[in-house]
Amino acid sequence: MKPNKALSLMAGLTLAAISFSGCSVVSKEVVDCPQITALPEAAEAFIKTDALGHLVDVRFNGVSTSCTKKRNGKINMQVAAGLKAVRTFADKGEADVAIVSMAMAILGPDDKVVSNEAFGYRIGFGKGVRANYPIAEFDFVVDADQRVVLMLTPTL
Repeated sequence: MKPNKALSLMAGLTLAAISFSGCSVVSKEVVDCPQITALPEAAEAFIKTDALGHLVDVRFNGVSTSCTKKRNGKINMQVAAGLKAVRTFADKGEADVAIVSMAMAILGPDDKVVSNEAFGYRIGFGKGVRANYPIAEFDFVVDADQRVVLMLTPTL
């Protein structure tokens, strides 16, 4: 019976080795990300909270990216845009929510807009909380020679 045990163990190890070697085929190629910037005049916006109408000053607070190459040569950009949102209130500062309107434009090598998209991000403020530092995460696909511009859009 001992030879069968050794054979079973060897077959199990071989199967495990084949399974783990397949993982490298599935992993994506990490590449440098195209340039991503924020327009200076659109890096800050003023909005109001939904229920109480508190004024909120929102600005970008850093951006990080991670990029992988797709099979067709395009680049999948995963973006984490840090925000700093500070609300002003004279009362007790009851809990409230604000919607931050954001937009992004993808520019070609000639600096002409290839595509653009607008989207919103919800920020919750707890009771008595003046500042919040959320991270808005999103992803999109670009060509290697394109660049991305982020913007905050005011809603007042």
